[in-house]
Amino acid sequence: MSRFIQINNKMKKFTIRFFIVVLAFSVVFIGCKKDKEEPSKVQENGLTAEINNLVPDSILNTMVSLGMPVNGGATPPNIAASYLASPFILKESNVPSDYPGLTFANYRVTFYDQNNDNLSIKMNYLNGPESGTGLGGFIVGTNNSFTVFTEVNSTYSGYEASLVQVISGTLTPTGIEDFFYANFMLDNFGNPGGVWIANGEGRVIYDSDGFSEKVTVSKSDNSEAGNGKGASAR
Repeated sequence: MSRFIQINNKMKKFTIRFFIVVLAFSVVFIGCKKDKEEPSKVQENGLTAEINNLVPDSILNTMVSLGMPVNGGATPPNIAASYLASPFILKESNVPSDYPGLTFANYRVTFYDQNNDNLSIKMNYLNGPESGTGLGGFIVGTNNSFTVFTEVNSTYSGYEASLVQVISGTLTPTGIEDFFYANFMLDNFGNPGGVWIANGEGRVIYDSDGFSEKVTVSKSDNSEAGNGKGASAR
């Protein structure tokens, strides 16, 4: 009987030790799992690494100071559709010849191929005499508010330049509220033809009636572009 009790006590001690080892391993495993959680898709300023690499802080700070809202975050709404911003009016600019209230041609944009896994998007746009198709960009945002950043490589009179277009707003079932647009020069490559604005210069333009409705367009339909100056023009 005494021998049985000794064996039983040994089994109890073994069971307790085994439980402690398992518990300790579980704590370590959970800690390691937490350490290996997927990193955030956005950085401290709410923008992706790709956006921060594309747009220098100096330009980002300038456009914000001129009234451009930037809606950061890793959960933007799905904005795939076409929208028309009209009347398209200058809010502020650091281009010497500009003045608030200047009217630009209507701005129509089509967003497509949005991927919220890597926060990428594509867009086409039409702005009077200016247009772009198949432009790759990046999207950030939270809830129904978003901001899209797109690099645009343009050629005018044989002279090249690299600009960034930024579009912000709040998605509704029928369109975008508070549609804001910024267009800033990243690199005019020395501007030998004198046709471009200076590096770091740009404009913040908005839909002055506060709402940019969804529109249905065909590939050949330019009827909504309107007359007037394009936002990239000098």
